[in-house]
Amino acid sequence: MQRRQFLQIAAAGAGAWAAGCGRARATAGKRSVATFCELCFWKCGAVATVEDGRVVKLDGNPADPLSNGRLCPRGNGGTGALYDPDRLKTPLIRIGERGSERFREASWEEALDLVARA
Repeated sequence: MQRRQFLQIAAAGAGAWAAGCGRARATAGKRSVATFCELCFWKCGAVATVEDGRVVKLDGNPADPLSNGRLCPRGNGGTGALYDPDRLKTPLIRIGERGSERFREASWEEALDLVARA
């Protein structure tokens, strides 16, 4: 076998291997996204594991000097808070007396205008 043939075979093998790895990553739909935790005032650095557009796990970011790669139980439970069916997704405006707990949904524009007038 000549040197040129060896290099051609090696390049073809490396290309096939790389294509296979790329395809496996694409079908898995899994990626890591650097972010930070907003559940308390510390704002620890985190790494979110995202599968098919949905956060499935939060880990501490090892590059964050504050958390040193760890998250507290509150931070680890962040995915539960994110996908809680009772989580507020639109602003609410009180329609009853204070304490009556009667609200209506409003647009962001309406809510911000109300706050700006207050």
